[in-house]
Amino acid sequence: MKTKGKFNIIDVLAIVLVVVVALGLVVRFKSNVTTAVKSDEEFVYTVKVSGVKEYTVKALTEKGKVTDKKSEMDLGEITDVKSSPAKVQSERADGKYVWAELPDRYDVTLTVKTRGKEAENSYITADSNELSVGRTIDIYTKYVHTTGKIMSVEKAGA
Repeated sequence: MKTKGKFNIIDVLAIVLVVVVALGLVVRFKSNVTTAVKSDEEFVYTVKVSGVKEYTVKALTEKGKVTDKKSEMDLGEITDVKSSPAKVQSERADGKYVWAELPDRYDVTLTVKTRGKEAENSYITADSNELSVGRTIDIYTKYVHTTGKIMSVEKAGA
């Protein structure tokens, strides 16, 4: 039986698979967020910090600069702080869900203004962290360290 020089469907699928994998590797390793950087911009992001004690609320209302963990890099400045009693959803004895306040706990919404790079679909801070909605971020200030969730990111003045 002579099959030299003939292609079958398995040969074609193998070639297509090799090409797709090669393209995937090129895209994965050649592209990153910083290659699509458009400009140096000022932008504002809001962070929700949940279930903190009064001490943390007071420390955050002092506002001031947000830094990285080593306090070496300026990552923005807190421009607004809003707090409200922390609430949690709980089930009552009759099976209904209600929102109940957590005693001595607060939810805080911070507004932070910073400079960074604008990429195609995101913003990048001075320490090369991408700011995107839903991402958890560490907040270091002169008075407190806490963690929150990014709720919004937009250009300043937009």
